[in-house]
Amino acid sequence: MDIYTEDFKANDFVILENNGKGSKGIPIRCAHYICILALKGGSIRHVNQYNYNIRAHSLQLLVPGSIHSFEDTEPDSKFLVLLFNRDFLPEEIEDLILFHKNHLQSVDLNSAEFTHVVNLYEQLNIEFKNKRSDHKDIASHILIQLLYILKREKLAKPKEEIKNRAEQITNKFLSLVEEHFIEHKSVKSYADILDITPKHLSETIKNNLGKTALSFIHKRIIKESQYLLCYSNMSIKQIGSYLNFENSSDFGRFFKRYKELSPKSYRLNFHH
Repeated sequence: MDIYTEDFKANDFVILENNGKGSKGIPIRCAHYICILALKGGSIRHVNQYNYNIRAHSLQLLVPGSIHSFEDTEPDSKFLVLLFNRDFLPEEIEDLILFHKNHLQSVDLNSAEFTHVVNLYEQLNIEFKNKRSDHKDIASHILIQLLYILKREKLAKPKEEIKNRAEQITNKFLSLVEEHFIEHKSVKSYADILDITPKHLSETIKNNLGKTALSFIHKRIIKESQYLLCYSNMSIKQIGSYLNFENSSDFGRFFKRYKELSPKSYRLNFHH
């Protein structure tokens, strides 16, 4: 089953198998927690403003509200995809959930941990299929164990040290874009929030990331546009208004500049 199909709905938890042949490149917004275990192959996974090189035996948790897409998926790729609702887990593990919301990176599991995690997925699948007495409670405990293993592996990874002020500005800028791309579309707006000059921000982002600050703002707007065109029933005029364009013509010109298709053509080609 393809997790990107329109009629998919998760009830408590479910495990799916995916070969990466979903809607490549089209951003998807998570409605549930999604824990993805790479069995074989790999890909580049884009989550919000960050890119992750996914390899075999990697594990990553995506949280509701994040937007992700993938590309360059290897032909033999195979993933196990676990979806669950927050209500499925007890309130007392909120700190664990919060940790994962603040640390979205993927981890590469060694052979022993990979085998352990595969077994946990298999146990969850058995509980889901058989639905014997107390299956939800048992599955909840298995899932908590999985999340603690993922936390431990994240903490075991060498921390990426932020060596200087430029890196601090870069990381903060990317976070701010994720939070404010709908209302703030200029480099000056973000420079004002960071209390630096637009020139300083532009030079910092260009030096650190190799692209302009404005390109990251526009990239995030395009991602949102793609998602809404493909997975919402909003009209093109409504999408343009939601994204704070003055009119649908301005939105159309902006979108076509980056995707080489009008919003209408893009929707016709890729609508799900």
